[in-house]
Amino acid sequence: MAAKLYDVSESSGDDRLRHVLSRPLYNKWGNIADDEDVWIDAGIACTAGEEPRVTDQRSKETDDEYSERIRQLRMDAFEAWDAAREQRVSEIKEFVAAYDGFVDSSSSDSGDDIPTEFTVRMRLPGVGLRDFVFNYAYLFEVAEPDVVHLPTPTSPGGAKPSGPATILAPPRDAPAVCVIDSGIQENHRLLKSSIDNAESRCFFGSDPTDVADYVKPSGHGTRVAGAIVFGDAVPSSTSFQAEFWIQNARILNASNLLPNRKAIYEMLDEIVEHFRNGQKATRIYNQSVNAFGACRLRHMSAWAAKLDELSHRFGVLFIQSVGNIDPTSMVRPRLGVKEHLSAGRDYPDYLYEKSCRISNPSQSLQALSVGSVSADVLRSPDWNSFADDKFRPSAFSRAGRGIFRTVKPDVVEIAGDYLRSPSGDVAAPPEGRHLYPELVRCTLHAPGPAFDHDAVGTSFAAPKVTRIAARLQSLLPNSSTLLYRALIAQSARWPDWAFRGTAKEQTSAIRHLGFGVPDLERATGNTDYRVTMLTKQTRDLGARQAHVYQVRIPRKLRTTGRAGEVLIEVCLSYSASVRRTRRTRRGYLSTWLDWQTNFVGEDAETFLDRVLQSSADVPDPSRDRFQWTVGERSNWGNIRDVSRSAGTLQKDWCIVDADELPEDFLIAIVGHQGHSVSPTDTAKYNLTVAIDLLGEEVEIYDDMQVETETLATEVEVEQAEAEVDEAEV
Repeated sequence: MAAKLYDVSESSGDDRLRHVLSRPLYNKWGNIADDEDVWIDAGIACTAGEEPRVTDQRSKETDDEYSERIRQLRMDAFEAWDAAREQRVSEIKEFVAAYDGFVDSSSSDSGDDIPTEFTVRMRLPGVGLRDFVFNYAYLFEVAEPDVVHLPTPTSPGGAKPSGPATILAPPRDAPAVCVIDSGIQENHRLLKSSIDNAESRCFFGSDPTDVADYVKPSGHGTRVAGAIVFGDAVPSSTSFQAEFWIQNARILNASNLLPNRKAIYEMLDEIVEHFRNGQKATRIYNQSVNAFGACRLRHMSAWAAKLDELSHRFGVLFIQSVGNIDPTSMVRPRLGVKEHLSAGRDYPDYLYEKSCRISNPSQSLQALSVGSVSADVLRSPDWNSFADDKFRPSAFSRAGRGIFRTVKPDVVEIAGDYLRSPSGDVAAPPEGRHLYPELVRCTLHAPGPAFDHDAVGTSFAAPKVTRIAARLQSLLPNSSTLLYRALIAQSARWPDWAFRGTAKEQTSAIRHLGFGVPDLERATGNTDYRVTMLTKQTRDLGARQAHVYQVRIPRKLRTTGRAGEVLIEVCLSYSASVRRTRRTRRGYLSTWLDWQTNFVGEDAETFLDRVLQSSADVPDPSRDRFQWTVGERSNWGNIRDVSRSAGTLQKDWCIVDADELPEDFLIAIVGHQGHSVSPTDTAKYNLTVAIDLLGEEVEIYDDMQVETETLATEVEVEQAEAEVDEAEV
């Protein structure tokens, strides 16, 4: 028999609801009938005492003995946590069975990390749901499963003819990219030579071989795969050498929805295990599938947290679209562009609305989240583009910031724009075809050309960035995906309207554009006037530790009046283990990192003393800082209310007159304690630094190469490691 509802006062009950329920579920709570079946994802806290504190190595303890002691402590702790989880699962199954509901309590091994929560997908009638929410003590979050949202193609119009292009298969050892989507038309004549059919898999239901693209009329995953293979232009004649293998991971059912009985976070576990451990050891994953509404900001969602966990654990990179705003929608709070305009919120102001915030799971700290910008401008009597210039935010592209006030999207790419008519209609009609990306079309469900300009959406911006990541893997096959992510962000630039804009314009730009539009050439090479330096090997850094890097600036560059303006760009990309129960970045990450640089004129010894003495010391405001665009703290950069240290991808840039450059440019990476109290827990990171002469008046590549004593883009830097006094930053 089902338990009675917990006897709580109205006020205390409402407090619990506000604390536990997602906003959409809270808003509909009072209208859920007793016999109405409701699907939920329940976040269950799972603790069994304090995390073991690992002391320093004992005086007579060998390294092997110390390692074994740490291993045993962690094993004991994991077993205790696992026992607590099994007990909670058993309780939940018994509870759900009493209401004749459904529960999928499968949860994956989290590797070396001790779990503190797990998420359960279940179905309960309304009366059982209320009983569960009020009575089960270990709940920290209850949310309805995400409803995914895919862009709707326009009707084909004026399509290019499908010529007899010959697509050559990639080299056998070429990188593989996994497309997590609606499936792919694998026998499509433009794609079939690039598909790794042997690894294709459907991750729900009873038929793992059912991997077709069922999105009508012309597909979604098929379009995404084509954008990865071909980039901006699909070949219509001659031959084309494909560079990457495409792997097909189908997650959407025949109705183009995520299945209720198999949660996306469970499918992601299986996807990474299947492809990462497969023959091609896949490390790059494109997920152009988003939830319908804005992401939540109270807790990291189970979907987004899974991206973070898998990224850190398996060393993989997820490229994730940020989601779209429909041309029109009357479903509050998910208003479309037309409804925002009718309410007096013009473009781009409506993009700041909460309902237009980036959608789940693009708030993930580790995923490289991608938004969209316009390709061009259309002005006609019938239709006009929203953007009035190239590289303006697309009218449909959701904006940041993300959870923990992080910079999101991370980067943007061209994926079209909506048009509006004098009568107030909003659409992506065939008249604007030249503004839309060129995409491969699925032809399984309706006749039409093999490719066309007939759809817009951030779904098709993400694979263009994925293409850059795959190219980086080709060039740097033994490097980490953290480095690929850093180089993509490092290569990104704002368009001129933002790059040279006012503080207000730049504050808007970072919410719409993130770090800007990536560039393949900047990500993969140098010029005589631009040098990118990097830590080729991924490094580990613990709390209260610092790595200090020194970049020598050639005298030739610092000579008065010779070189003009110099752009300095620094990008830190790191990962750490996560805990979804926590509501702050410091609690969410086991160890968090940030970076700082020397002042203008501050020598290495002084900088080192300042960094290692205490990261809490507020620098003397009279000292000359480099004028960073974002800033180490929210009130230090040109952009206010944004801190570069909020996320795990920390890029910043400044413009300096060459004759004001120091002889040594110094960068300190500092580790801080997050949720972990163990001295053995570390974050993994890669660092990149670029020096770019904007006026191209003095060639610097050879001189920088001599100063750093390195080859190509790799730089070896002077490094100092020491203990840092922990403090609030």
